[in-house]
Amino acid sequence: MSKAMEQVKALTPRGTHMTLEKTLKEINRWYRGWSSYFAMTQYPAQLSRIEAHIRRRLRSRLIDQQKSKRNLYYKLVKRGAIQRMASKVYSNNKRWALSNAMAVTRACSNHFFVNVLGQYIRSDKRRPHWFEVNRWIKQP
Repeated sequence: MSKAMEQVKALTPRGTHMTLEKTLKEINRWYRGWSSYFAMTQYPAQLSRIEAHIRRRLRSRLIDQQKSKRNLYYKLVKRGAIQRMASKVYSNNKRWALSNAMAVTRACSNHFFVNVLGQYIRSDKRRPHWFEVNRWIKQP
């Protein structure tokens, strides 16, 4: 696991009293500095992987904040997940596995984290020195 992933894990501890907004504010402060230092990278996919990991850790925290699976189900349906997909939360999967479930990713989409909660995104800003993926990966 890279140092950045370990730092994300340290900033999103399990069972904490901090609200999601306060946690995201601390993550944004760290990520803004870290990504500015590494902005000279030629591979923005590294940044998008870290941003995706941050979102998954926060989804996991959202799942853990619900006291029961029934509350989680109703919250997912309220946020726009299909009822049949949201019913998968009644499985025996733990919070990390559920954080990647289709209903959870639909209810707490990237749009939700970026526009509603204010997650800082660096990977969508095009830099002139970033290479396109097709330059390094040959398409058949």
